[in-house]
Amino acid sequence: MNRLKEIAARMRELDTELSGLDVTTQEGEKRMAEIKTEVESLTQERSRILAAEKDAIQRGFNEGTDVEITNGGKGCAISSRSTLRSKLAFVLGRKVRGGKFTEVEERALGSALTTTATTYVAATANVDGVNNAGIFISTKVVLDLLKEEGKLSPIFRDIAFTHIPGLVDFPYRKSRTKAKAKAEGKAGTDNQWEWDKISGKKGYLQTIIRVTDEVLALSEFDLGSYIVEQLLIDMEEDWGTDLIYGSGTDDHVAGITLNATPAVSGGYDTAAAGFDYVKLIVDTIKLSKGKYRKGAKLYLSQSVYDEIAFSVDANGNFKHPVFNNATGINNMGPIKVEVDENLNEGDFLLGNVSKYYKANCLIDMRLETERVARSAITDYIASEFCATVPVPGAFIYGTKKI
Repeated sequence: MNRLKEIAARMRELDTELSGLDVTTQEGEKRMAEIKTEVESLTQERSRILAAEKDAIQRGFNEGTDVEITNGGKGCAISSRSTLRSKLAFVLGRKVRGGKFTEVEERALGSALTTTATTYVAATANVDGVNNAGIFISTKVVLDLLKEEGKLSPIFRDIAFTHIPGLVDFPYRKSRTKAKAKAEGKAGTDNQWEWDKISGKKGYLQTIIRVTDEVLALSEFDLGSYIVEQLLIDMEEDWGTDLIYGSGTDDHVAGITLNATPAVSGGYDTAAAGFDYVKLIVDTIKLSKGKYRKGAKLYLSQSVYDEIAFSVDANGNFKHPVFNNATGINNMGPIKVEVDENLNEGDFLLGNVSKYYKANCLIDMRLETERVARSAITDYIASEFCATVPVPGAFIYGTKKI
């Protein structure tokens, strides 16, 4: 490193040290004098080097010879030197007068704050400066405020989607013979497994939003990005509803509730006053037998959950803790309980969705844009194509009149 660069680097070091120096103490005053002496020495040395190079350039011009310039003054941080010298003059002047720094003087010595503001404000003796870093903030900050949250759907989350091209039939083991005892020295008898298959119902969902060029051009934010993100959220919400209640006809998938075992088989008047909803849920759990009970969850609509959580006895007292109870109802016996906002009011569902609801994506959820240049319109299209089917006997579905 040549000497001019060394001087510039040292000036920056002294500038940094000066910014944090407490000149009201004896040690600070001593160090201030040392910095002043060193700055003057460095300034004089730099002036001599630049003057010598200037003289060499002039001699070379007069004599017609080439002159090698080591640095030309580049990298000497003139602004840092000026800032440091002005700081020294101000600090030493205040020290000589024996006064303390005012708030305005301290602000003048400091630097401007970099904020999310989009307008630059120059620092003055009376106003803090503002560096307008807000111009770098993406419009997503705005879009996140507008974006709506999709409905909470643990059912949708629990579905184990497969992605096998062309798969619409799902084989499964329908029955089997049990292992048999074998007599000593004799061959055992064969066991039998009965295989069957269930055919998924194909469904295609699509959402299309048409937007004119004028709207996109006049919007104060990236409307196109907002539409894209919101479409994907809406598609998940709409699929959540179809995957629960889909009829399996007219291009709709087969929903989980299709052909499910009814939870109310008689003897229940769910519209009666004082109806014990917990008893109905318990009896529903008892309807789930064997392998279908393992891993099953109880999915409740918001209204059903609220009716259980805030139910009262004959004296008007809450049956379950409602104050300072952040966890709410998480289980009924060994069965995990979750609220699904896509369930209609009064509905509930019991079963192992991950294992016994078959769902294969023939075309994964995707988003496309289509330009209609003649009409100056952009179509935003979200779509997905699935084949689904619930395993017979795996789910129990009930509803209460609200």
